[in-house]
Amino acid sequence: MQATIAVVGGCNIDINATSSSPLIFQDSNPGCVQTSLGGVGRNIGENLIRLGHKVSLLAPLGKDHFYDHIVNFSNQIGMDLSRCLVMEDQSTSTYMCINHPNGNIALAVSAMEIMDFLTPKWAETQLDYINSCDYVVIDANLKEETLMYLSEHCTSPLCADAVSGKKAEHLRKILPSLYFLKANRYEAEVLTGISISDQYSVRKASTFLHSVGVKNVAITLGGDGAFLSTPSEKFALPPQYATTVNSSGCGDAFFAGALHGIINQCSTLENLRYGLAMATLCAGSASAVSPDVCPENLQKTLSLRKGDMMI
Repeated sequence: MQATIAVVGGCNIDINATSSSPLIFQDSNPGCVQTSLGGVGRNIGENLIRLGHKVSLLAPLGKDHFYDHIVNFSNQIGMDLSRCLVMEDQSTSTYMCINHPNGNIALAVSAMEIMDFLTPKWAETQLDYINSCDYVVIDANLKEETLMYLSEHCTSPLCADAVSGKKAEHLRKILPSLYFLKANRYEAEVLTGISISDQYSVRKASTFLHSVGVKNVAITLGGDGAFLSTPSEKFALPPQYATTVNSSGCGDAFFAGALHGIINQCSTLENLRYGLAMATLCAGSASAVSPDVCPENLQKTLSLRKGDMMI
């Protein structure tokens, strides 16, 4: 089914630099540099559009030299930007990462001060629209007070991405309001205070999150795969291996895949499979969102999975 989704979060310019040989710190490293659109909220939104859903992005945009590129690309893929907060005197948020030769991130810096302009007062002006959508996706780049306002006034299912260990703290007070939470291992540790080292501890962390009110919990575990649970079911699967071109955006793709399954009322295990298949598609692309994402390729990727060995 097609859902209407409001995504309230970041829209970045991503600058990805990948070294062609092992990184030498405090020195110049040969490699390649690619500039593309990113931002956790925007990436999730694009993935959901490519899976057939209708998405409006509510993000702050600077009227700078990146603005036209953002608008033109969003028009091409069908992402509605009409509710974005556009400011003449601000710069669009930027994310820069340096990757090892295998595509895994070595270091990243995000400059996202513009997100502070998404205040509770601004959110109030958008509330009627947000509550008209089937689902609302938020990312932890938002200010804590804005997240609190949305958690208290949003009537649609609220789905959140923890973004990073530091920003995961922003979600702590709104956990009881979340219909779906996706966090990586470190973010889940920050939110629960539980060190995650094995399947017992990841289950313990998810149990804690359910106990405070989160309905659906996804914890991604990098090379160890991912975990997805409801209060009554818990599943873990290894990753669906693929050549990693760039690991940036894989978590956002997983979020979109799992939510796509939830929207279509699939089983908890199937939602986990969707998330891992989407991460596989992303890992094979140089961009934060794979241009190959579509329902047909998602199903094809799912069909290539070699069984379901539980972990």
